[in-house]
Amino acid sequence: MENHIINARLILKNNGKSFYWASKFLPSTYTNRASELYQFCRILDDIADSGKNSSLQILKDIKSNFTNENHLKSKDVSNITYPDFFNLHSKKAAADLVDGLILDQGNVLFNEESELISYSYHVAGTVGLMMCDALKCKNKEAYLFAIDLGIAMQLTNIARDILEDAKMGRRYIPGSWINNISPNEMIQAVEDKNTKVLMIVSVGIKKLLNIAEKYYYSGTQGLIFLPIKTRIAISIASGVYRQIGIQLKLKKYNWYDGRQVTSKMTKAKVTIYKIIYEVFRNKIQKKHDPELHKFLKRFS
Repeated sequence: MENHIINARLILKNNGKSFYWASKFLPSTYTNRASELYQFCRILDDIADSGKNSSLQILKDIKSNFTNENHLKSKDVSNITYPDFFNLHSKKAAADLVDGLILDQGNVLFNEESELISYSYHVAGTVGLMMCDALKCKNKEAYLFAIDLGIAMQLTNIARDILEDAKMGRRYIPGSWINNISPNEMIQAVEDKNTKVLMIVSVGIKKLLNIAEKYYYSGTQGLIFLPIKTRIAISIASGVYRQIGIQLKLKKYNWYDGRQVTSKMTKAKVTIYKIIYEVFRNKIQKKHDPELHKFLKRFS
């Protein structure tokens, strides 16, 4: 196995536990490609979250590189190499991903659902698109569902990290849902045990996860376009990640009481369920609901 694949697999193992768990069910070739993609996205995330003043300019330089067709196989200023399977479609998705990471530089205060969904597409729906290429998906209809699965997982991620994001001056949950409570007010509410503010944010998280469920449902429907082994692996990955939201719901959306994680036992239960479900699921292909992409300019 080549060194860059070994390194990519190691990064996946150490940093993407849910995805690493699911990758064990992928054929080896696809595990390598998925690991490359994870490493690629991880490097971009690390640049965006470095806290350095230079991050914004570096991301802009990367975006410029991504949109230059002559540099598809080249390295940019950050020494990022594209995964071997990348094509022009993946490159366009990568450029959209960087747009989302650029948005993260500085304070983030979303006001409406449209901003939330558009952002979730840019930082995660795009990964779904690139994963389609990594898994050699031939049916272009599948790409629409892959976007939805990425959006769903990002919404779960946002629900899990409300307090951590607030400490970085970020509020992804729309202000119109929670009386425009600011990140600082969230932090203060936790310190003061202000039950009124805590409850308002919890109600917003409930709405967030209810919307995520719609995208999970659509994304899961699209897995039918994949071969059985690949389908099972992606189903497990999304199921394990979705479990974070389920646990938040069971704990009455207590975003202020520590970060939710999935235990090995929970992962095992989800895995068994998903294997059974995918083996015996209805094989009928369903049409994508365009309403889910009404806030996405490229796909609406």
